Amino acid sequence: MYYSEQLQESCEEVYVQLHKLILTKKLKRGEPLDQEHLSRKLSANGDCLEQAFKRLSKESLVVYEPGQGISVREVSTSEVIDVLDCRIALETSAVKFFTLRAPQEKIDDLRNLMVPFEKGPENSYVFQKIDRHFHEIIVTNCGNTTLLNLYKKGNFWSIMDLVSPTRSLRDVLQEHLNIISAIHQRDVNRAVSLMNEHLSKCKKSLLC
Repeated sequence: MYYSEQLQESCEEVYVQLHKLILTKKLKRGEPLDQEHLSRKLSANGDCLEQAFKRLSKESLVVYEPGQGISVREVSTSEVIDVLDCRIALETSAVKFFTLRAPQEKIDDLRNLMVPFEKGPENSYVFQKIDRHFHEIIVTNCGNTTLLNLYKKGNFWSIMDLVSPTRSLRDVLQEHLNIISAIHQRDVNRAVSLMNEHLSKCKKSLLC
């Protein structure tokens, strides 16, 4: 039993490390992954590495290419733009419902996410994860099940995770804080406008 739990923990750690290597762009998109090298680098056995790749494949972060093995998925600018257009459509509605319906503790959860970054975000990897959590809290707690299901089916973050940051983290942080302020004041129109502006700026930065 103890060995099984230890193996599970080891496999989870391998997955986390691989995921981080992808998000921090240490593993380049489109290049075949050297599994032997990764096994040595991560001190991972073959079973754990295989489990990690299967999870990453389900998340659409890696792909299996016949005759070439496994590689980090490539994404085009047009794919990312399409994702952001869908996010704008869904998340502006989600923030509207969230502002109207969310209990105060959920609004506090949003604010508390930003507390560690009050002096400014320094670690882009950590802030990327917080950025995702920020948006997911709003969508998950907007009270519209159909909207939430559409958001999940879109699998948007599998593409967003592969994109290098194109904007100042401080600017993104401030936009989050502005959205939270509007939500806290239950100012629906301002919250919707700020969310639209926030995601539109992300989209525009990719086109520059």
